Amino acid sequence: MQNVNPNIFHAYDVRGKYPEEINEETAYEFGLALGRFLELKQEAGNRQIMVGRDSRNSSFALADNLAEGLLNHSFDVVDLGLVSAPLLSFAVISEGAAGGVMVTASHNPSDQNGFKLCRFGARPIAGESGLSEIKGLMEKEEEKDFVELSLGRLSRQNLLEKYLNFIKKSVDLKKLEPLKIVVDCSNGSMGPEISALAGDLPGRAEILFAEPNGDFPGHQPDPLKEENLAILKEKVLAQKADLGVAFDGDGDRVIFVDEKGEAVRGDFILAIVAGEMLKKKPGKIFYEVRSSRVVPEFIKQNGGEPVLGRAGHSNIKERMRKENIDLGGELSGHYFFKETGFMDNALLAMLKILEILSETKKPFSEIAAPLKKYFVSGEINFEVSDPAGILGKIEKKYAEGQAELGRDRAERGGQIKKIDGLSVEFPDWWFNLRESNTEPLVRLNLEAKNPEILEEKIAELRSFIQESS
Repeated sequence: MQNVNPNIFHAYDVRGKYPEEINEETAYEFGLALGRFLELKQEAGNRQIMVGRDSRNSSFALADNLAEGLLNHSFDVVDLGLVSAPLLSFAVISEGAAGGVMVTASHNPSDQNGFKLCRFGARPIAGESGLSEIKGLMEKEEEKDFVELSLGRLSRQNLLEKYLNFIKKSVDLKKLEPLKIVVDCSNGSMGPEISALAGDLPGRAEILFAEPNGDFPGHQPDPLKEENLAILKEKVLAQKADLGVAFDGDGDRVIFVDEKGEAVRGDFILAIVAGEMLKKKPGKIFYEVRSSRVVPEFIKQNGGEPVLGRAGHSNIKERMRKENIDLGGELSGHYFFKETGFMDNALLAMLKILEILSETKKPFSEIAAPLKKYFVSGEINFEVSDPAGILGKIEKKYAEGQAELGRDRAERGGQIKKIDGLSVEFPDWWFNLRESNTEPLVRLNLEAKNPEILEEKIAELRSFIQESS
């Protein structure tokens, strides 16, 4: 396929506009190339690939054509139908499949679609671990003689009950208090899972936008955006619920809202779950560079070992697997559990929070309150022509030391970390500056001990970035 659009290949997945950038032909060729990739890596295994899809209107045709490509390369395809990304990962692990493909654009708008891939054991295939090679196979100009193989077998399987039974083993549902919750499924993959689980919960669950619908009539399936949480927050307050829960389009990301209708930061959720987990046994907890300084402090206070690393699901999964880390989390609402094969699982994260609320018998806002120790900027994006150059200039400025604006003392150079972009730490503030994977942007996250330092440092960095770009 010489005309493959290179822009659909991203750091962690394949994604683009349908049908201009990604379409049925792309999906078919991708299936062929994936099969060839697994063979070249000697990872074809039992030649069985799990294929699932989200609720997007284009996902049906894309999944069918991708499966055809795999079948024509003599791979057996198990069609899981409409499922969440975590259920697909579970299927690959539990059935011992050679790999899996989730047809989804996750939290992106309805006019986009794509593929998330994994190999045996649900280990991710990302840009650095195979996607670039698959892209190369799709771009080859020579005749693809490898398609002339015996036809694979197509079967269909419903693993929802088996998956839910597995997830429920991690939490004793009988000990949960009859909490009142509101769950927003975003018209995505999570509607069937939440609807099936709701009867096992002792409290009352009001489910919003449970019906899978590729047009996303309720709102766009990105719960990180404030406008997409508006209805959930209103319902939580109107129903006097104990909490609200919002899932993204393919169900691997979850955002929580407390009883006051306020969103709880993703790194705070990680700390809360880690705190309860560490009460039972000590262990390692992964957190990423954008997390509040309170997160490693809290983990240490509770007897755990904080492990700092890069954001991105494929990075986190491999790091956790390599170092046998018990729990990991991302600011964006992904939570990774050793018990799920180091995969992210938003449904299990929800059940863990319900368990914690039941055990503590405290309001959600009261549990989160001690973590609101510092003042944060949120992510601020700057459009620049040379992101790498900006990071270099910023590093030089803050490593060598600087005169603090509006203050009466000179500050020494900060502690430099280059785990994911550039992080610079000072005693009473720190920041992380990263390049965007897809746009000419740098992304700034900054935290300080008081609001005055926060505003001062945001202004200082904004001025320097703008002058340097």
